Amino acid sequence: MKIEYYQIRRTALIAVLTLSIAVLSCLRTFAQEHVEGKHEEDEEKGAHKITLGIGHAHVHEGIEQDEKKWLVMGSWALNYDYLFNSKWSLGLHNDLILEDFTVEKQSGEEENMTLERERPIATKLVASFKPGKHLSFMLGAGDEIAKGENYFLTTAGLEYGLHIPGGWEFGAELSYDVKWKAYDTWILGFGISKVIPGHRKHHNKG
Repeated sequence: MKIEYYQIRRTALIAVLTLSIAVLSCLRTFAQEHVEGKHEEDEEKGAHKITLGIGHAHVHEGIEQDEKKWLVMGSWALNYDYLFNSKWSLGLHNDLILEDFTVEKQSGEEENMTLERERPIATKLVASFKPGKHLSFMLGAGDEIAKGENYFLTTAGLEYGLHIPGGWEFGAELSYDVKWKAYDTWILGFGISKVIPGHRKHHNKG
C-alpha cells in the first residue's frame, strides 16, 4: 500500500510540476509578445513612411483601334504616410500611368463618349488600418489629373508589407479607383518603403 501511495504521490507531483512549467512558459511568451508589441507600437507612433512603387494599371473600358479592349499599362507610385500608431495612418498617395490611352466614358447616358487621357496622375488622401503585423486596409478619395479634364475619385485597397532590418519595408498593393462619371482603374504594384521614426519623448531622471 505504501509503495502505491508513494507512486501516486510522485505521479501527482510530476503532473503539478509539468503543469507549472507549462503555465510559466505561456506567461513568459505572452509577456514577451506584449513587450515586443508595445516596443513596435512605440517605434511606429509618429513615424513617417515614404514609398516608391512600380506596377501595372488595368482599365477594362479601354478602346484601341475603335474596339473595346482591356488595357494594361505601366505605372509608378510615390506615397507619403504619417503613422499615428501601429494600426492607423493617413497619407498622400500618387499614381502615375506612364502611357496615353483612350477609354469609353461611363457617363450614365445611352451613348457613351470616348475619353482621351494623357499620362494621368491620381492624387489621393488615404486612411489605412492595419489590424495585425502585415495586412492593411485602405480607403480614400482624391482627383485624377490630366490634360483636358480632371475627375473626382474614390479608392479602396489592400497592402501587405514585410519588415526589413534598418527601417525598410517591402510591400505589395492592390487598389481600385473609381473615377466618377468617367472610368475605373485597378492597380497591382510592388514597392519599397523607408520608415523614419518620429521624435521620442525622453524622461528626465529626478
